[in-house]
Amino acid sequence: MKRIILAIAFITGLTVMANAQQKTVKTPEQKAAHKAQNLQTKLKLTASQTKQVNDLFLKEATRIDSLKAHKTDKKANKAAHKAIEAQTDQKLDAILTADQKKALADLKAAKKEKHDQKKAAEAAASKQ
Repeated sequence: MKRIILAIAFITGLTVMANAQQKTVKTPEQKAAHKAQNLQTKLKLTASQTKQVNDLFLKEATRIDSLKAHKTDKKANKAAHKAIEAQTDQKLDAILTADQKKALADLKAAKKEKHDQKKAAEAAASKQ
């Protein structure tokens, strides 16, 4: 009886863990809408700016998804990805006001700092 209960618990645990690892794949439209909505709340974009930013992010997401679909050279993909992001940043700067640009720069700096701290913590943990 104990073995049956243990086996059922083990199988249930494996099932739960397998389902937890499944990732939902977002469409480029969903990715663009999420990013635009995030910037809209953080930078207080106007309605026209939000539409322009959403269109810009949609183009970016579509181009990046096509890169991911055509897996070739990893370094070339990474370089192309960075180039797409740089173009998007330039076009985004044209849409934003000076105050919004400053706020965006602050957001990026905070994100980079958080990433660097996480990377340092991982490096420290791997040394132990």
